[in-house]
Amino acid sequence: MAPELAKFYEEYWPCEMALDHAGKFYKKARQERFEVVKAFMACKLKEGESVFPHVQNMQRYAEQLHKLNVSFDDELAIDMVLNSLPPTYDQFILTYHLNNMETALTELHNLLQTIESWMKKNHASNATNAPVLSIVYGKWKKRKASS
Repeated sequence: MAPELAKFYEEYWPCEMALDHAGKFYKKARQERFEVVKAFMACKLKEGESVFPHVQNMQRYAEQLHKLNVSFDDELAIDMVLNSLPPTYDQFILTYHLNNMETALTELHNLLQTIESWMKKNHASNATNAPVLSIVYGKWKKRKASS
């Protein structure tokens, strides 16, 4: 223990010292948890920005929350990532939900990167011009759009 702390706690019983520490650290952990949740919920991908750093950033927030003993499953993290995407990804999100996909966050990250590269390659500026994408067992296939 640091000399300053030892001097501060020299009149305390061990159980009083433990309670004092627990109270101080609980407040700090609660505040940190609030800040991480706030930042996690505020993440929104802007049109034209790359999905790679965005999803990585959201993965870091999810990992921080796990370290702070916040219990939520991967499905909630995936829902938060999907909710943070701009309208150009609406067709992907719809297809993802229609296929009842169960993927890990890293698999979703890979799917989003693939879709992003396809959108850039084909210059799809909005969801109405984009063809329907079919996702089957973790793989995606391009279907011809019906006219």
